[in-house]
Amino acid sequence: MPKKPDDVGFPFKTPEQLSQYLPYLMTRLTNRWQVKQDADLRTIGIQGATMRIMACLAAYKQLTVNEVSVLSVTEQSTVSRLVEQLVTAGLAQREIDEADQRVRRVSLTAKGRKKLRETAPVINANYHHMTEDIDPEKLAVCVEVLQTMLKKIRVHDL
Repeated sequence: MPKKPDDVGFPFKTPEQLSQYLPYLMTRLTNRWQVKQDADLRTIGIQGATMRIMACLAAYKQLTVNEVSVLSVTEQSTVSRLVEQLVTAGLAQREIDEADQRVRRVSLTAKGRKKLRETAPVINANYHHMTEDIDPEKLAVCVEVLQTMLKKIRVHDL
């Protein structure tokens, strides 16, 4: 016999139902990760949002501020301010796009890549702690499923 609509989904009648709701779990996981990571990064003098921006620039090599905003999951106004700070500190540079003179592209400098490498022990330790007892095959499936879900709700092509 199929379940009635009142038996599944939102709103939740028990803690067990809530704990099985994927968006709730993802929000809790993301929040806890970010709080821990931000606290640990502060010990080496970097903000979590700044590290995310630098990581995106390292992976993609060169991005517009809009692209950085999407990929780093950070408000555009915050990205603009943090990119300005990175440029002032010599950690990033802005260049005029060859195809469109109105567009500015941002990339890391050698000093920025070095600073990002300094965050690696913190990030890697946190990631290892979070995933150490998880079967690598299950973790790979989890990543694949989350990537598929992201594609279904993605607003941007990035």
